[in-house]
Amino acid sequence: MIRKGHCASKPLSATLRLLALATAVCAAPIAAYASADDVASLYGPQPPADATYLRVLNLSTLTAKVSLPSGARPVDLGPGAATALDVVRPGTSLQVKVDALAPVLQAGSAPVAGPDTVGATITLAIEHTEAGAWRAVPIAAPAASTDALRAQLRLFNFAEGCDGKVALERTGAQSGAPVVFEHVAPRHALARSINPVAATLVAICGDAVSAPLALPRLAAGQSYSLFLSGPASRPVLRGVLDTLDWPRGAR
Repeated sequence: MIRKGHCASKPLSATLRLLALATAVCAAPIAAYASADDVASLYGPQPPADATYLRVLNLSTLTAKVSLPSGARPVDLGPGAATALDVVRPGTSLQVKVDALAPVLQAGSAPVAGPDTVGATITLAIEHTEAGAWRAVPIAAPAASTDALRAQLRLFNFAEGCDGKVALERTGAQSGAPVVFEHVAPRHALARSINPVAATLVAICGDAVSAPLALPRLAAGQSYSLFLSGPASRPVLRGVLDTLDWPRGAR
């Protein structure tokens, strides 16, 4: 018997009869190696390893014209919407412009992509102030290892004064509902791996519960972000599938 990857010796008569089969079997590993690059191409062009990921979340009731660091054309971002993740290289400014003006950033945001931000996902939430200016609050989620067999879920807490908690919806029994995230401080993010199942979630701030959010059935290897916002007395939970604007202009 000829095993895969090994060409055994045979008498001359047997060799003549099995020549075609032996050639095919011995060539199989070569074909497998040749197709490895083709398999990699299924995933498309990958972003550079030193990239920082940046997106804008519009928490206002107005449509904003957002310009991202990549230099692509401005995006009209509606209320409650988020941009795709912009891929930012080291040394590039992380400044975002809204309606052609730079919003007022909160302290603690990195001005330039660099070693400290590599792999991080920065979500910049913008709000329109009573004075007519745009205010921005950044939250950075550190780079996390991925599990090809599970999906990743992340929570970004933009709700001031809320000890962020997210649980599975359970009518009339929120206190006993299975918890997905808890004790996520304002302006912080937390991530966890989950099985790729569909679910309905609610955010909880003290005794206040948000409207339910239906989580899509995520595929293994996908990442989904939850955004907790609003006052602690009226929390709002939004979500978006994490998608990259890469290669540039592909979306």
